[in-house]
Amino acid sequence: METRIGDWSLLSQTGRWGLTLDEAQQAKLRQYLEHLYEANRTMNLTRVPPEQAVGRHLIDSMCLLGVHAPPEGARALDIGAGGGLPGIPLAIVRPDVHFTLLDSHGKTVQFLRTTCELLRLNAEAVQARAEEWAHRPSAREQFDFVVARAVAKMPILAELMTPLLKIGGVALALKSIHELEEIRAAAPAAETLGATLSIVTTEFVTEQGSVQRAVAVLRKHRPTPAQYPRSWTQIVKRPLGGDA
Repeated sequence: METRIGDWSLLSQTGRWGLTLDEAQQAKLRQYLEHLYEANRTMNLTRVPPEQAVGRHLIDSMCLLGVHAPPEGARALDIGAGGGLPGIPLAIVRPDVHFTLLDSHGKTVQFLRTTCELLRLNAEAVQARAEEWAHRPSAREQFDFVVARAVAKMPILAELMTPLLKIGGVALALKSIHELEEIRAAAPAAETLGATLSIVTTEFVTEQGSVQRAVAVLRKHRPTPAQYPRSWTQIVKRPLGGDA
């Protein structure tokens, strides 16, 4: 029996975020979810039931473009990409932007590479830990746009994301509407790292009804001090700005 994947009529709401999805893009979004759930039979890529996937995966990812749309030809990075969310849906709807999908797990990165090839995306997958990779000259302060979804608490995320942003770049972390205090707690960390932090809330419709999300917005205004990011042990043990 074929698995039913989501309610595709939900894609109609993306127009309010300035997105006009052509037939080829819609077909790639469908192919991506089919590929994701096929791989999920043997890998732990998602716990979201396939019948909820259009809203909870695709719309949830694309809402970020309603908060900030990267400039044409930008370099973008998805930290802790996992099964490709939000990076792959964003790469499908913004083919002009080059996406790097960063993850530390080899099997996951292989899935991402296969997906990029299958969908012929302007994207690449890299296996590395963000806190180590950010010290490489080829990565540090090289990205116009950095995104993350369900990776870590915000004071930790700020230290992972900000060093990779160019001055003038923007990072977005997708959070629960119930995590506003956690986001606000990262403001001192953001300033230490050379960025300002703000919060934007957004609302959209999923297969289960209306959902509110909070998006933490980091705007880089000066270089990040060379000692950041620290080692993972230090980041977790002593988050910048106090306990996460």
